[in-house]
Amino acid sequence: MSYVFENIIPRGYVNQIEKDLLRTNFPWYYINDVTNLDYGNNSGLVHVVYNFGEPPSEWYPFIKPLIYSIEQAADHTIERLLRIRIGFLSPTVDQFRKCNTPHVDFLMGHWTACYYVNDSDGDTVLFDKTLDDMPNDQLDDTAIIEYGKTAEFNILEQNSPKRGSVFLFDGKRFHASTNPKAHDRRLVITINYI
Repeated sequence: MSYVFENIIPRGYVNQIEKDLLRTNFPWYYINDVTNLDYGNNSGLVHVVYNFGEPPSEWYPFIKPLIYSIEQAADHTIERLLRIRIGFLSPTVDQFRKCNTPHVDFLMGHWTACYYVNDSDGDTVLFDKTLDDMPNDQLDDTAIIEYGKTAEFNILEQNSPKRGSVFLFDGKRFHASTNPKAHDRRLVITINYI
């Protein structure tokens, strides 16, 4: 099950998030693969705002109000914040690639919220498989990578980035980002939580 929430934060905050992320001196970091470091075929730029209680980035206080807005829109309590990561995908040179590698962000039950910073054609794709479809004795990063390469995934749902909206889904569901083709960027703030 997934949810889409629109207009959950003030328009001025929507504008400022986009403006700040597109500043020349925003601290973006290259990553070999936006889905899993071991895949190596979905490169992009990221900024990790928060990661499992490690000292957060200097951008955490600016992004933190978004968490409360998601909590209110979803009408549930965020008990534990796992990670906040901002992702930047540029257009793909491979016009035949439908989406990046199917994956899950974490091996535990959680929610994944994608806040779309800009309008884009870089869809978020949900698949028909979840972590529950895998044998429990194999639940580790290596098994996930292998499963992602060998399982037959069928698209369950696609959500196109709409500026200022949030796409929320069960984090145990395999999903993938898509590089834009018609737009010059896909900017998403992904928030994982329990």
